[in-house]
Amino acid sequence: MEATSTNSKTLALINQGYKVIAEYQLIEQMQLKSIYAIPSCASAVLWFGVIFIHSGLYADGVFRFSILLPDLYPDAVSLPTVIFQKDIFHPHICPISHSLDLTPLFQFWNKDEHHIWHILKYIQLVFADPEGSVCMGLSTNGEPIPLTDVNNMEAMRLLSHSRVEYAQRLKPCIAWNLEHMFDTPPIKDPHYIIFKRYQPEVHQAAMERLKSNSWYSLAVPSTSSQPSVCIARIESEVQLRQEEAAQ
Repeated sequence: MEATSTNSKTLALINQGYKVIAEYQLIEQMQLKSIYAIPSCASAVLWFGVIFIHSGLYADGVFRFSILLPDLYPDAVSLPTVIFQKDIFHPHICPISHSLDLTPLFQFWNKDEHHIWHILKYIQLVFADPEGSVCMGLSTNGEPIPLTDVNNMEAMRLLSHSRVEYAQRLKPCIAWNLEHMFDTPPIKDPHYIIFKRYQPEVHQAAMERLKSNSWYSLAVPSTSSQPSVCIARIESEVQLRQEEAAQ
């Protein structure tokens, strides 16, 4: 009986590992822009992530986050947990635990429908369109219906009444995250995403290759090729739900 139980646990871990690899491959296929996530080398249920924000209220933000999958993933119905490295002033992010509320995206996890790339796109959404992310939809007269319960009610209030003051509250957390980009990793894991400061003796040769004519001729597509399309940009909650429904 004990051997059977051990074998079952081993098979479950193997299945979990294959599922995590499949999820990572899906993320690569989606070609998400400015957001990256990779499973930990030590644990299949821990992912490391970082998002770069180039426009909007959170422009210039570089935010690290972790995704914690349930122990019984992928069979668990409980939602994964997304935790940011530092508190970020946002209605959906708890100022104490730094966790992101995923319930506006889905109420429970369905392994046949939900994927980790859904979570990454949702993270893009809440920073690209914070106002849209706190709306349940539109009323009969076309007015947005705000959520009544969020992780940070103070952020919700400021976002609704004073966009200027809201933007001021963002500056310290954006500055803190930029300042700590190059910190020593808090965990010894070869998959932890690290950044290194520019070093001419290390990076200059690569920069020169990027600027060379030979590289440029390879990088620039011919006039007959089709223009590239960014499939990862999220501008509204409606678009996110439409893309989810199309999967």
